[in-house]
Amino acid sequence: MPRRWIRERGVVKLLLEPQGAVVALTMRTYSYLFIVSRRFIGVKRIRTADRLVARAEYSIPKVLDLIRSTYPHGS
Repeated sequence: MPRRWIRERGVVKLLLEPQGAVVALTMRTYSYLFIVSRRFIGVKRIRTADRLVARAEYSIPKVLDLIRSTYPHGS
């Protein structure tokens, strides 16, 4: 299992792993994910209730795949 550093306290959440980093700003309805990885650099907006990062087992490539399948018309 790759080494990961996860910090989930309060509004700002942080995930660091060898494939990149995610900084999430969590609001009541939406979360804004600032993603830096080999496949994608940018911002994604997702619904907070979807809990995509946890469902993707805190893996950045899985997060990107899950965002793509959950929001086919963009986020």
